[in-house]
Formats: sequence, structure tokens, C-alpha cells
Amino acid sequence: MTRVLLTGASSFTGSWIASALAEMGADVMAPLRGPLDDGDVRRTARLRRARAAARVIPDHPTGSSRLLDLVRRSEAFDVVCLHAAEVGDFRRPAYDPYDAFARNMRGIPALLGALGEQGCRTLVVTGTVFEADEGAGDQPRAAMGAYGLAKTLTWQALRYEAEKRGFTVGKVAVANPFGPDEKPGLVSHMMERWIAGEAAVLRQPRLVRDHVPIQALARAHAAFALALTRKRGLHRIAPSGFAETTAAFAERLARAMRPRLGGSCAVVEAAEPPPPGEPRARHATDDVLASMPDGDMERLWDALADGYRPPKSVAVRPGPESRALAHSALR
Repeated sequence: MTRVLLTGASSFTGSWIASALAEMGADVMAPLRGPLDDGDVRRTARLRRARAAARVIPDHPTGSSRLLDLVRRSEAFDVVCLHAAEVGDFRRPAYDPYDAFARNMRGIPALLGALGEQGCRTLVVTGTVFEADEGAGDQPRAAMGAYGLAKTLTWQALRYEAEKRGFTVGKVAVANPFGPDEKPGLVSHMMERWIAGEAAVLRQPRLVRDHVPIQALARAHAAFALALTRKRGLHRIAPSGFAETTAAFAERLARAMRPRLGGSCAVVEAAEPPPPGEPRARHATDDVLASMPDGDMERLWDALADGYRPPKSVAVRPGPESRALAHSALR
């Protein structure tokens, strides 16, 4: 059985990755930055999924001495998946990518050193297509904003630290995942508006982005990580779902949800100017939907609808957070 150390399991994508790894037979340990329960309902749901798949260890932040001690006391790991990252509010004008980079790397050399001493030789890093030179789309593929820069710097430093210790290194560049328990964004905005009987608003309908179902992304991530133990060198994957304009994806989602939600699922295009510095097109490159068994996509749509559909006795209206995030260039 492959032993995996996975950070970031309380995140939307991390909880699904933990589940996919376990389904593929891995023994997963998942240290958390914070406690098991911090009062966040969405995080609690994610951790419920992660705890069904992994041994979840609270209050052991990535790079901390507590995590380092835990690794040294544990049976050797075969793979370390560094999924956790210091993100913060990257939409703030004062967001400091260099500070985020420094926090992401704090304690990492010691952690990789301890894992290497045990015999671990495989590192998988979760990145994003919004980094410099990742994904596909408009050229040149510069880092998209301060967040993209922070992730680019972090990736290069992680790669350097791992390769000098003889690790096989893999990178999974994530686009725009969506699904049950997701963070607020375009899909959550549309679903909440439709359930409330209102039209969804697209502020950037012509931007090309890549919305990938979280279940398919997690399976691709897990399969990539486990296969990497039999390889050497540097390897990458950028799981792609629906790489198309936001308007086309919104219509695709509306078609899928109309029979499931029972409404018109209307979409209104506001067509605002794109945010400064953002390319018209940026998407992933490795299709993870074409190989899905027949009927899987229908089940994914079912799961999405079930995840948002409230009890019949509860009236739901989209909150200000959803309305504020009604745009397409979401990460």
C-alpha cells in the first residue's frame, strides 16, 4: 500500500483528492493547519469527506516543527503531496506575493530533508494554470496577477529543493474546479441565483477559462501522484474539463441544471471590460473528461445539483458574497 502525506485536505480540492487517493488504495495521512472544527460549515463538510478517507491530524501546519516531529515518528511515506498553500486575499491591491512565497516555503527544506531520510523520493506539487508558463492560451503566458506570481515562485523553489535531494517531482496545474462544497465563485453564484429563481450574471462572458468537475480533477491528481512512484525526473499534468468561453460554459451548466432544478436557469451577460493584466484565454491542456465512463458526467451534474438544492422548507436567496463574485475570471 502506497503511503501518502497530503497537506491541504481541508480545502475544497484537497478533500476530494484525499478521497480519490483512498479509493485508489493509498494510505493517506493529512495534517491540517488548524483545528478540526473552526465553525465554518463548508470546511466541516470538506473535512467530513477527508476524514472518511485519511488519518486527519489537526494543528500541524505545513513547515511547522510539529509536522516535522510527526513525520520523524511515522512510518516512511512513499509520496508527499504539497497541496496546502498560503493564499490569503489575493484580490487585495496590497497583496504581497513575496510574503506569500516566503510563507509557503517556511520549513519546507527541513520537511523534505526528513522525508528523504526516511526513503521518500516522490513530491507532487499542486499549482495553477494562472502561473507563468502554465496551461495554454494567449501568449506570452505571464503570471496572472500577484497570486500567479506567488505560485510561480513557490513552484520553482519547491522543485529546486526536491530535485537537489533526488526526488522525482510532479506538478498538477489546476484550472477552475467546481463541485460540491466548493468555495464561492462563478458556479456557486449561478447555482444560488437559479435556486432562488433569479438570473445569473456573467460579467466577463467572453473570457476563455477551464471549468473542470472536481471529481474528475481529483481522480486525475491521485492517479498521477501514485504513478509517479514508478518514475524518475520531472512530470506535469494540467487536468482540463470545459475549456471554453464563460458564456458557453454558463449555457452548458444551465442546460444540465434546468431538468434538475426545475427552473429557467437564466443567464444575463453584463460584458464588463476584463480586469487589467488578465489574458483573454487561459486554460489547462490534459482532457480528463474524454475517458470518463458513460453516464459519469450525468452523475456529476446530479451531485452538483444535490449539493446546492436546499430542503424544501427553506427559502434561499443568494447572499452578498455570491453576488460580489459574479464574474468569470475566478481562480
